[in-house]
Amino acid sequence: GSIILLNGENLSIVIGRRGETLDALQYLASLAANNGGGHYKISVNIGDYRERREETLISLAKRISAQVLKTGKSRTLEPMNPYERKVIHCTLQNHPSVKTRSEGKDPYRKVIIESK
Repeated sequence: GSIILLNGENLSIVIGRRGETLDALQYLASLAANNGGGHYKISVNIGDYRERREETLISLAKRISAQVLKTGKSRTLEPMNPYERKVIHCTLQNHPSVKTRSEGKDPYRKVIIESK
């Protein structure tokens, strides 16, 4: 796979809301790279945005799972892209007391965290 790393000032506009613009750029770069029928994996990142977003999602998963256990009520997270949903699922897949599932259609698909 290829990695495209963008650096500079005021790049938040290129990241977009929750990385939506960055994801779109990555998608377009993948289309362009694979136009000849190849199968190249392209990753577009700005600074350490993707790593920081993953850490945020991991801590969100842990925080919400604790709330679910405390209240006994399931929680539905905001819509996320497939990669972000996977981070939530993977973070909690071996949790002894909560389980996760996805519901809805993209781009509005959401993760639900509930007691086992």
